[in-house]
Amino acid sequence: MAHILVADDDSAIVDLITTILSKAGHQISRSASGLETLRKLGLEPEDASVELPDLILLDIMMPKSDGYTVGTVIRNRERTRHIPIIIVSALREMSRLFEATVKVDGFLSKPFSPDDLLGTVNKILAQSKAQAKA
Repeated sequence: MAHILVADDDSAIVDLITTILSKAGHQISRSASGLETLRKLGLEPEDASVELPDLILLDIMMPKSDGYTVGTVIRNRERTRHIPIIIVSALREMSRLFEATVKVDGFLSKPFSPDDLLGTVNKILAQSKAQAKA
């Protein structure tokens, strides 16, 4: 299945997401801050040898660089701009800002159900695969 990077500083949420997506066959990487997320993507510092995920689940409110800043960096770098991003946040009103400026691929409101998580992830991964083949 897919390699998914979960970027969220709430370990309980990350554990829940990891459990749900691992049971569905996905490989999960975790990061607890914006800076750690950029490092895991080989963006801070630059490292082209880093294996990129197929999808990023990104929280808005994180320490050491928020989700908006991280999403902007991801979209502005040639190497990572193709990676789909799903914002996972309790701040639903932020979704329009992200969709308009960072060009995220989806938004998942906290709290969410396992079905909502799997449905959103599967939909975005399918869209990404279809675009890659086109």
